[in-house]
Amino acid sequence: MGSDPLELLVHLAELGTPPDDGDAVLRVSAGLRRSLERIKRETFPFIAAGGGEIQFIFGPYGRGKTHFLKALGEWATRHGYVTSYVDIQKPFEDLPGTYRAIAASMMPPPGPRQLVSTAGITKVIEAQFTSLGPGERRKFIRRLKSDHALSPDFRNLVLAYCTEAAANGSSEDLADQLQALLANTTAYQVNLVPLYREHPELPRPLGKLSKRNAAAWLRSALSLPQVLGCSGLLVLFDETEETFIRSSFRHQQAHLAHVRTFVDHMATGAFRGCAIYYAVTEEFIDIASRRLGALSQRIERTHVPELNRAANPRAVWVNIDELTEPHPKEPQFFAELSNHIIEIGRQAGLDTSKEEDIAKRLNKMGIRYTDYTTEGRVREFVKEAATLVCNAV
Repeated sequence: MGSDPLELLVHLAELGTPPDDGDAVLRVSAGLRRSLERIKRETFPFIAAGGGEIQFIFGPYGRGKTHFLKALGEWATRHGYVTSYVDIQKPFEDLPGTYRAIAASMMPPPGPRQLVSTAGITKVIEAQFTSLGPGERRKFIRRLKSDHALSPDFRNLVLAYCTEAAANGSSEDLADQLQALLANTTAYQVNLVPLYREHPELPRPLGKLSKRNAAAWLRSALSLPQVLGCSGLLVLFDETEETFIRSSFRHQQAHLAHVRTFVDHMATGAFRGCAIYYAVTEEFIDIASRRLGALSQRIERTHVPELNRAANPRAVWVNIDELTEPHPKEPQFFAELSNHIIEIGRQAGLDTSKEEDIAKRLNKMGIRYTDYTTEGRVREFVKEAATLVCNAV
């Protein structure tokens, strides 16, 4: 669903960033078209074929890492992928917490009858399973039982939830308990012993998340969308800028060790049909070099002094600038951004007789902003440009 053009202009004028609306994010994206098209052409087919990929995107505060993640999330949604946007402060502090965050944020792609869906791992299951006919459901259950991408206890939990969904909620209490187990919500504690007693038909063993099985459950959750029949999953981790850097030594060590586990599992093909994009500051690799060299060795790029360092948008450790063309230091970047803002103004009722004058003023503004040294210059340009267009509507 698209944002109202005038409301979008006002929002941009006030904050300099689009609202949490994937359509709005793409409407004001500049310099990302080539990267998004490349991901569609190269990464999406790889994921759909069962591959796994991880990429760390670094850059200073205000450079556009969050915007890139949200644009990529909308891009993936439009191409049939499940997405999970995670912006908790310490996404890898412990693996059960990582699982909960991913499971709670899973968003199924819009179906033919539903443009917007609510988030959650059970919503992804429902979206896929309830759309099938009776015969297709039986085939789906057989395929799910024989699939080894999911750990047995997790797979049984998914099977139980599918069976309950097929029964059209015949037992609301059972559905709530199964949902609580899948989401591992801390607000609803489930005891398996009385659950088995009341529902002996449930498959065994049923899963319950713990520190011991958290890694297996994460692997299962990341593989689940493709097992269910979706194209795959994109997980978008948006690290809060200072929380990791200010963490204690022990928390940093645990965080880095869990990230290394993700990298290793991705390299060995343990994660099926998913891609992970993790936005961080440049200090992340410096801390990793001091605290856990095994991680920095896996992701840091090799520097050869006698060779020019060419852009490599497929690198595991990549600068946000390598994903942006034209670069924000180039007038073409602001010209593209100006065109987007003028188009939104046109949709909001901008007088066509004013467009030429506004375009000239925005062009001069863009040239001026290329000389700014602050990393927040794109945001400031958007605020100023949107205000100018908004006043002319």
